[in-house]
Amino acid sequence: MKKSLKSITTLFLAASLCFGGCSNGESTANSSNDIVLADSEELLESTYPTLEVVALAADGAPEIGAVSAIVVEQSTGTILYEKDAHERLYPASMTKIITALVVLDYYQPEELVKVGTEINEVAWDSSKAGHRVGETLTIRNLIRGLIIPSGNDSANVLAVAVARRAENDALLNFAQSEILFTKLMNDKAKELGAVDTNFTNAHGYHEENHYSCAYDMALFSLAYMEIPILAEIASERSFSGNGADNMFSDDDGLLTQDYAWRSHNLLITNNEYNYSFASGIKTGFTGQAGHCLAASAKKDQDSFITIIFDSEDPGRWLDATGLFEYAFNEYENSILSRQYAALGEIGLVQNNRLEGDTLSVVAAEEVIMYLPVGTAEHVVTTLTYDDAYTIADKEGVISLRAPIEIGAKVGTVSFLVDGEEIMQVDVLASRTINKWTVLSNIEYFFQNFLTIMMSIQGLIGLGIVLLALLLIYIVIRLVRRRGRRARAYGFRSPSKRGGALKQPKKKHRFK
Repeated sequence: MKKSLKSITTLFLAASLCFGGCSNGESTANSSNDIVLADSEELLESTYPTLEVVALAADGAPEIGAVSAIVVEQSTGTILYEKDAHERLYPASMTKIITALVVLDYYQPEELVKVGTEINEVAWDSSKAGHRVGETLTIRNLIRGLIIPSGNDSANVLAVAVARRAENDALLNFAQSEILFTKLMNDKAKELGAVDTNFTNAHGYHEENHYSCAYDMALFSLAYMEIPILAEIASERSFSGNGADNMFSDDDGLLTQDYAWRSHNLLITNNEYNYSFASGIKTGFTGQAGHCLAASAKKDQDSFITIIFDSEDPGRWLDATGLFEYAFNEYENSILSRQYAALGEIGLVQNNRLEGDTLSVVAAEEVIMYLPVGTAEHVVTTLTYDDAYTIADKEGVISLRAPIEIGAKVGTVSFLVDGEEIMQVDVLASRTINKWTVLSNIEYFFQNFLTIMMSIQGLIGLGIVLLALLLIYIVIRLVRRRGRRARAYGFRSPSKRGGALKQPKKKHRFK
């Protein structure tokens, strides 16, 4: 009897393990206890922006007269339009965009610099800001002189100041300083991702080996516009004021002067080519380079940068305006998924069912794309799970198997339009999934007894248990019946009688 009870207990525990270890795809976990990925470490962003061609091209791109051009969305680096964007051309004074970036690697805007004879090291037909030897200016105003009137003299002053600071040598002459500064410019260009650029001076006056391309110049412009002080200067139509910001108005021994500069960028000044959404950046012209323009524009939440190489006036203004209108009107900013936003749920196996039977999977990063107007509503998503975590049942239904750590890459999500993939990002586990144990399954069984019993799976399992109990009962009855028969006939085991069975003696009858 004791053996029978032991068998029944074992069978009952096995049944609880069976019910607890089988997932029905319904989560019983308390969602308030889920680990949220928003509290975990965020993905690192690159230091500088990169450019990526738009996934889907919009119709209606304008015909432009420039030899080379590109349009880039400012926050994502998405290329919305390009025309021979990697062709090496002369950048002229657009060069000064990278000059300003290098300067701010070594100087703060409020610092003061004294002008030397380097201002005389410019060609007679150069554009100039009008500095004088011996005067003192702030870095901020020297950059203004560099950008607003496009002063080649300002570029030389800044190049010498930076080179001397970088080398910690106040005696460097202009030739030495120019070599060092242009090396810093080229290093900066490579750091920003440029591949078709080489600089030989700080201002862009024509030299055969001084070149860039629309793609690289867009990279420089993106980095430039990320720095508030530079973006502010790029948008200024004019500047009137003292070069040292009147800090030495009472000091007769320090030379300063007042300036009245006006921007050459007709997109931001009051004229027939003004573009109301324009916000900068830099013009350029030489006989060899033609008319060039690095332009920026902002409308509502959208910001674009357009680079024009080798156009004819007024072509560069018209080309830039047409490209901006194309970007603003034909594209829209589409948020396809937020970072750590739930993309779907998938069933689990081999998991601790006390923690739930499904896992919510989330996007590893925010997915924002510039798409042709109206395209976003047609985007569909497809989830693909990594083989390392998946298991399929007889019907081919995929589940993920425990254990799984929070933030683990369990697959990818593809964003598609008309069957064409336009973006793919990693999919992460939103919480930790622990593997089942004997104790966890027993606890789950007792906590969910009624639910389990009322399910189809539970009823089948219960039927199996009852059938097993019935079989045990029948076996027990048979064993007991056999025992009773043995006792009724006086049958005893030979071992208990101390030897072999003896035949009964026959009785003889006498006649």
